[in-house]
Amino acid sequence: MSDSILAIDFGTSNSLVGAFHQGKALPALPLDPKAADPSMMRTLLYFPHADLCYYGAEAIDQYIEQDMEGRLFRSFKSHLPNQNYLGTILDNRILTLENLVGIFLLELKKRAEKCLGTTVDRAVIGRPARYSMDPVADGFALHRMEKAAQWAGFKEVQFVPEPLAAAFDYRRQIEKEKIVLIGDFGGGTSDFTLIKLRPDGFDKKDVLAIDGCPLAGDALDSVFMSHKLNEHFGAKSRYRLPMSSNVLTMPPAITQKLNHPAHIVHLKERDTYEFIREVRKCSLTGKDKDSIDRLFILLEDQQIFPFFESIEKTKRALSANETATFHFDYPDIETKEDFTSSQFIQWAEDTRSKIFEALDRCLESANITPEQVDLVCLTGGTAKVPFIQGELEKRFGKERLQTQSHFHSVLGGLVESAAFWGQGQRVVD
Repeated sequence: MSDSILAIDFGTSNSLVGAFHQGKALPALPLDPKAADPSMMRTLLYFPHADLCYYGAEAIDQYIEQDMEGRLFRSFKSHLPNQNYLGTILDNRILTLENLVGIFLLELKKRAEKCLGTTVDRAVIGRPARYSMDPVADGFALHRMEKAAQWAGFKEVQFVPEPLAAAFDYRRQIEKEKIVLIGDFGGGTSDFTLIKLRPDGFDKKDVLAIDGCPLAGDALDSVFMSHKLNEHFGAKSRYRLPMSSNVLTMPPAITQKLNHPAHIVHLKERDTYEFIREVRKCSLTGKDKDSIDRLFILLEDQQIFPFFESIEKTKRALSANETATFHFDYPDIETKEDFTSSQFIQWAEDTRSKIFEALDRCLESANITPEQVDLVCLTGGTAKVPFIQGELEKRFGKERLQTQSHFHSVLGGLVESAAFWGQGQRVVD
């Protein structure tokens, strides 16, 4: 049996893999040769049909090359705590969520084994501080990850909180003991760890508190859809059912899926799709019908992924400018809307407040005040959003914030956790 241990940062948007191999800690392995950064693999699955799957950068290439036929899955990690989401049907193949995650983990495992030249059946896998604010849903999500890891062929797995892993990585930068707050802002979750970091050694008592919430980059993307763009795709379409005098509007169960990058693909599932077709038949006006036709084009012509990529670009543009224009140029669903940074801040207020409520809980749980925190280490692209950055500066002061190593710090700590395990010490129980 190999004594190697994989370290897997399975992210909502991107995934990375390192290893503890032959007594050495190995940083990010080059798993995706078609990616701009081969060590970073987009968390994407593309099925042109039920018996063939592409991954990462190749998933996007093949999706475009094959005229966007088939199914592209993104942000599927965000479904883990949802007990109502069981999976999907692809042609006649039933794919549970555990299957989807397991298929992706298995591919990471195969590519890592090829790099290392050995089979590996142990892994340290990162997990958010909270998959859900509901403890039952959080436990359910972790159970699903355990099943997915088993499906991928791992015999032993440790799940290490991602902000704790980031803390291990930042330990290399310090020369004396400090109280450090790690903020990990990803695509799906915002996570915080308060920890006493020392240059050498680790004791579980050093971890003062861990907390978080299941909102981050994807939630910020969704506000553009929920506040403006979704009305171009039937969110406000009115209809009247036969033999009824009641005027109805597209149900929230539909619009909530429409608003979220991880959920919109499920509008294509048969029962939901047929319901939307029925709404179209019963539309009150030509405008109501036209907006639903636009939704069908978005779904049938596989434009979901590029549409949300355009939203992501608009969000980034508003991080540097007061205004930005969303422009999506695809025949029959051309969409153009101007946005301001003040609109973005206003619409994102609920997400922002929930993120910082989690930070406040973390400080309170550790019985630590912001003034007692020596260093604040930030990872993940959402940490760069100005109103997130500004709130952190207000609480801790700009001089205590560090925002480098956005994508690799969690993985660095997971590799260190794997090294601890390889030397006989478990980081978590």
